[in-house]
Amino acid sequence: MEKMKSLLIALLIGVTATSWAQSKVSGVVSDSQNIPIPGVNVIIKGTSNGAATDFDGNFQLTAKKGDVFVFSFLGFETKELTYNGQSTMQVRLEDDAAELDEVVVIGYGSVKKSDLTGAVASMDTEDLTEQKKTDVGKAIQGRIAGVDVRSLSNKPGAPISIDIRGNTVIKNNDAGRDGISDSAASDLSKPLYVVDGVFFEDINILNPSDIQQMDVLKDASATAIYGARGANGVVIITTKNGVEGKTVFTFESTLGLSTATNRPDFYNGDEYVDFVDKVLRSTAWKGLFQDGYVGTVSDYNNVEVDISREIKTTNEEADNVANRRYTDWAGDYIHSGVQTSQNIGMSGGSNGLVYSGSIGYLSDEGIMGIEGYERYNLSTSLTKKVSDKFTVGLKAYLALSEREEGSRELFRSTLRLAPTVNSIDPDGNIILFPDDQDGRFTNPYYEANGAWTTNTKSLDVIANVFLQYAPTDWISFKTQFAPNINNTRFGEFRGLYTKSSRNDPTRVQSIYDSSFKTAYTWDNILDFDFFLTETQNLKATLISSVYYNQAEGGNIETKDFDTDSYLYYNTGAGLDVRDYGTYYRKETLSSFAARLNYSIKDRYLFTFTGRYDGSSKLAVNNKWAFFPSAAFAWKASEEEFLQNADWLSNLKLRLSYGESGNDSPVSAYSSLAFLGGSDYLFGNSHINGVRVGGLPNYDLTWERSKEFNIGLDMGVLNNRIRFGLELYRKKTVDAILNKTLSNITGYGSAIGNYGSVENKGIEITLNTVNIQTNNFKWTTNINFAKNKNQILELDGDLDKETYGTHGVLQVGKPVDAIYSYEHDGIWQIDEATEAAVYGAFPGQYKVVDQDNSGTYGAEDKVVLGQVSPDWIGGMTNTFSYKNLDFSIQIYTRQGSYGHSEFYSHFAPYNADDAKFNKLDLDYWTPNNPNAKYPAPEYGQPGEWYYEDLSFVKVGNIGLGYQLPRELLESLQLKSLRLSLDIQNPFTFTDYKGPDPETALQNSYNAGYLTKTILFGLSVSF
Repeated sequence: MEKMKSLLIALLIGVTATSWAQSKVSGVVSDSQNIPIPGVNVIIKGTSNGAATDFDGNFQLTAKKGDVFVFSFLGFETKELTYNGQSTMQVRLEDDAAELDEVVVIGYGSVKKSDLTGAVASMDTEDLTEQKKTDVGKAIQGRIAGVDVRSLSNKPGAPISIDIRGNTVIKNNDAGRDGISDSAASDLSKPLYVVDGVFFEDINILNPSDIQQMDVLKDASATAIYGARGANGVVIITTKNGVEGKTVFTFESTLGLSTATNRPDFYNGDEYVDFVDKVLRSTAWKGLFQDGYVGTVSDYNNVEVDISREIKTTNEEADNVANRRYTDWAGDYIHSGVQTSQNIGMSGGSNGLVYSGSIGYLSDEGIMGIEGYERYNLSTSLTKKVSDKFTVGLKAYLALSEREEGSRELFRSTLRLAPTVNSIDPDGNIILFPDDQDGRFTNPYYEANGAWTTNTKSLDVIANVFLQYAPTDWISFKTQFAPNINNTRFGEFRGLYTKSSRNDPTRVQSIYDSSFKTAYTWDNILDFDFFLTETQNLKATLISSVYYNQAEGGNIETKDFDTDSYLYYNTGAGLDVRDYGTYYRKETLSSFAARLNYSIKDRYLFTFTGRYDGSSKLAVNNKWAFFPSAAFAWKASEEEFLQNADWLSNLKLRLSYGESGNDSPVSAYSSLAFLGGSDYLFGNSHINGVRVGGLPNYDLTWERSKEFNIGLDMGVLNNRIRFGLELYRKKTVDAILNKTLSNITGYGSAIGNYGSVENKGIEITLNTVNIQTNNFKWTTNINFAKNKNQILELDGDLDKETYGTHGVLQVGKPVDAIYSYEHDGIWQIDEATEAAVYGAFPGQYKVVDQDNSGTYGAEDKVVLGQVSPDWIGGMTNTFSYKNLDFSIQIYTRQGSYGHSEFYSHFAPYNADDAKFNKLDLDYWTPNNPNAKYPAPEYGQPGEWYYEDLSFVKVGNIGLGYQLPRELLESLQLKSLRLSLDIQNPFTFTDYKGPDPETALQNSYNAGYLTKTILFGLSVSF
């Protein structure tokens, strides 16, 4: 008994002594911007004594002098500090350069980036919002390898086109003159967008500030979990969730000014008068070429020119020229536009309940006429852990947007009108037809002030309701229902004084279209996660999914109004009904999928995926198909033989193969034949009847893509240099396209699985930390992607099929090839005899006679290039010094080639007798034989306005300042950041139009590229 007492006393003395040696330590953990980090794990090394920081980054522990504190958190470098007896600690964690612990959403689940086996790229909310872009597409432009983002218009709120690893679709859909469509709705190669589990169409309505993370699934093994929906890649967008802790409020605001940049160089008054002289002189000189006579330079210089043919004396034009009194039409109608946005958010939670919400507003004024875009966003997220086993949640997102495009003619009318004609008469009255040579063009004044309005209003509602049940720590079941509702109204009114109506009431036009779309996805997901042995882990996901999509709507178009007051709200007032109708469409998709993730020693990673899809759009006996994939990754840097390679931080090799399907090239009922209305005349009687509108295809089935991908992820020098490489080859078989039929069948075409196309390429990503000291850091992010696209097969032995003006589908060539005559310079005067053989003259393009026949015909046309770029890339440099940061981002599209509709209207060699103003291009005259472009007026025989559309753009220059922590504490704020961003400040290109990125667009409804200077404020408290 005495021994027991002695032992207890000794134990108490030891505990007391230990307690005396220990002290309570408190501290704050923050990031590189001095923003507190909640949830950081703080542990004393070698013990179980630890804690986690609260929402304000605070922690408290008991420690003794000499203890080593270990601070770790996802996305940040682990830090160790030795305790020296101080009562408080200020700890700053640096971003984890390797980002290997970053969580990546891969569809119906997520994994750590280090465990990825497929090709996936991610951007978080900081990346998406740092440049203050107003839409998601522009926020990622030039920043992800293999993702080609192209603006379709420069008007506010315009849609964007996104292609991932090239074009897989052969079918020509609404292609127009250029072989592609500038309509986002007609973009058959666009990826699948998944927003909070909802299949979505228009991500343009999303507010980047509401997005937590964007994950881009590029290869077939990554997209296979979406089966038939993922053939063109998948973009998964996760909106913000709540974070447990004290409620935190955020406020973000921007205010800026947009101005026209990269304005095309048109002739000023004096230059235009000289151009008129050159046009008339060239025309007269060309007329000298008769009976073998060849005009000379002297003839050209001495030919008589009657400039009054164009500079009229019937109005004040000749007097304006004599007194050098000119009108700057374009400059008079360009103004600065104000852009502003405000976003208010909140996040918090306790006792298993977390919540978040936000309200956002964007206003973007255009720089011509009444153009503008407004968007309201409302989001909410609520998750409740009901018990240890049950969790329920709700996410809802609402977007209300209104886009006013204004006049579709204003842009090109202000460029067309000659600077020598007047806008107002001597009494100050508006001249309705400024140029009496052409009564088609009214004064732009009216359209600039709303005589022509083109308005789209849209309401989108997205929701996701889920219930999750986890009976054990290794199994969970989740069911989620995600509806999506879209209601869109389009209205257009062309008033009396527009170019369209030209002061004729019978031409005044009103259009009203409306559509209502409802869709939903219902997913049931069963997840397993357990260790087979100490070194072998198995994760399995089983999925059943149903997708439903229904659209209906109507339209009406009327003309002949007695007033402009009705706009598009009273189409019934139009006396001339031109068009009307309604429509209904429904499609469904049912799917069953499974994914297995198997790892050995967390070093050898295997992923197997299979999805079985059935589409209502395909033929009765061909609706269902199975799409498998397999992927393997090897973390080579974890092997013992590389453990001593201190320079090597990370090395992972990946290999994958996958198949995915596509039914997007077909409409909901393409496999069926329909009856259409038809009129018949029997004797003297008019009979209404029906006819078969098209041929059915009972074999129409899935378009299937098969893709191999080899990937390499490497980090060296403590991950200060990170390198990523992707090599891929994707072959699409059973490609869906329209087969041209013989006229004897009575049908023009029939849709079916006739073709095959291949995309193969390389993607490189390089991220470097160039300099890093206590106060200064310089990082560089570079991405590069090259894709080669070619058609492998059309229909049977068919090798080539042309369409449109310069489109072609040809085996061995890209699906968006440009097909026309090749030229080899310009005919010179000493080549006049040879030119005459082809009916050509000096100053015209020298068309290549491909078959040496001595004539030009269809057989002389060749593929000149392709619309899609040969390669794309981007680079961002970021510099930070203490609380100040500076960044510059550039991106490029190289090798894009196409028919410039802008040049077809404004090149000086366009044959319109110099009625209109033109681009200031280097054109041929006998005195300027080495010019790049042919002679004015007659120099362009046929269709030739093809241009290299390559460019390099500085997308953003940004400067930011984060208030110091000491000042924030005195203001009782968590963070406050001021920023200045200059968007699109510079464009480098040989293309002379307003924007090489939108060069394929007709000048009808076009706009100027804009530079925007934005001031920003971000506060959290």
